Amino acid sequence: MTPDTPVRVTPGHLAGPGNAQAAFDDFFESCPTWSRWRPYDETTLALHERLTAKIELDHEATDGPRWTIAVHHSPVDQLAWRATFCTRTPVEIVMAVAHRLTSALDSTSRTAGEDLLWGRHPYEDAIRYAVEGAEVSWQQAVDSDLWHRADGTAAIIPASHDPWAPGVADSVTTLWGGPSGSDQDRWMAVFTANTPTGLIVAALDEVVEPIPADREFGQVPAANRAQVQIEARRTRAATATACGRSAVEGAVVLGAAPATAPTVAGRRSR
Repeated sequence: MTPDTPVRVTPGHLAGPGNAQAAFDDFFESCPTWSRWRPYDETTLALHERLTAKIELDHEATDGPRWTIAVHHSPVDQLAWRATFCTRTPVEIVMAVAHRLTSALDSTSRTAGEDLLWGRHPYEDAIRYAVEGAEVSWQQAVDSDLWHRADGTAAIIPASHDPWAPGVADSVTTLWGGPSGSDQDRWMAVFTANTPTGLIVAALDEVVEPIPADREFGQVPAANRAQVQIEARRTRAATATACGRSAVEGAVVLGAAPATAPTVAGRRSR
């Protein structure tokens, strides 16, 4: 199988970052209330028509965040909150947050928009409800608020919402994923204080019940391949071939998905 062979990876939160530019192009096409700006060769910006929200893609990021989603209180006011996603973060995680934010900003009802942003449960309860009942169970650490997938491939460290806790104003929510047993190969998403709960849960849902992700074989990190199921997927060219069968059409399993990995692409309704 060559590096450019189209594949489907299960579970998707271990599929690698994917094609950031293609994901951003699809976002602009499906979300017309955002306008595209290219202030520098290495940066693409999306600016919402309300002028309070922006999404930044750093094409050349190697160390810091590749994606930043930020909202201000008003077009000329201070920052309300920010979410950052490192270079390893799957584009599906980023786009889940971007699309939920867009739905809230574009809502014709203020109440509906607030519900999309904040949900119907307090922060701690929303995190717990998101992980309860998952096909791959989540467990809470005995000595902290951290929740982690039983297979060791993802976790969320909630922010402190205790007003008396030291440094609470700087407390962040951290969501990470990656191959079990390899800290250095993890991806990480960080949400500052005041980030709407609904957006954090939108990202969390992508690792609680990750749907398969489409990639090219070469995009799947080598460190992840032993812990995922990789199937070659049909391409348009292969579908149009009348005689014979392309190798890309067959379901070739290259990795071994964890025994408890979800097999259903759909999601639980919440």
